[in-house]
Amino acid sequence: MDHVSEYNVDEGLLGLGEFIFLEMLSEMKHPQDVRQILAICKKFHKLQEHPRFLIQITPAFIIKEESQGRLQGMQFIHSDQYAETTIAIDPIITEGISRVEIVFQDTRGYCFSLGIADASCSFDADNEPSDDGNDKNIVQYLHGLEYGEINHIARNTIGNERYDDGQRIAIEVDMTTDPRRATFFVDNVEQPNYVIGIPSEIRFWVYTWEKLSSFTILKFEKLVQSTAKGVEGSKALEWGKEWK
Repeated sequence: MDHVSEYNVDEGLLGLGEFIFLEMLSEMKHPQDVRQILAICKKFHKLQEHPRFLIQITPAFIIKEESQGRLQGMQFIHSDQYAETTIAIDPIITEGISRVEIVFQDTRGYCFSLGIADASCSFDADNEPSDDGNDKNIVQYLHGLEYGEINHIARNTIGNERYDDGQRIAIEVDMTTDPRRATFFVDNVEQPNYVIGIPSEIRFWVYTWEKLSSFTILKFEKLVQSTAKGVEGSKALEWGKEWK
């Protein structure tokens, strides 16, 4: 058993103690009993991924002007003109663990990204996400040319995977940890660079430039447990500081 967390035996139950499952295992004399309890605990642990325990969040696209584009269900379609277009997504996230997953289409590889912003940020039409002093109040995950880049306070940090049209890009924000953190995923693969100390109130946002490009929100969920496990080479980048 390399990772006891996978078997749900490294945490306790209220009223029964912090290490109740491990204590039960230590008292068992027969290997078959140990295997049985591990199987049961692992099955219970998997229940957290059951749709019944995932709370779906209904997104609201903040479109400042009709000229920016249009909605088609959960898809935002850029206008037929080249233009800087940043769309913030309601609701504001203040608690729990939330994850948004999107896919881009028809960007032709030009100027697209997603990220999180302090809830006080407002994105005017024809503006990049970092305009109007927003660079200090956002984190931006750019698709990149060779590497994916994370931008904050006018500095890009490489190390995460670059992404393209058709790939599933996700951001998970965990407001229950201290410090609060944001973790990035490409096709469900956790990326090494993550951000800590994010604001207590944030929004997700998405940026496109190419005419008739689009992005679709595939999932917007509140989770019962973080899916971030940490990967080799993980690096924490602190909100509000210039990164090296």
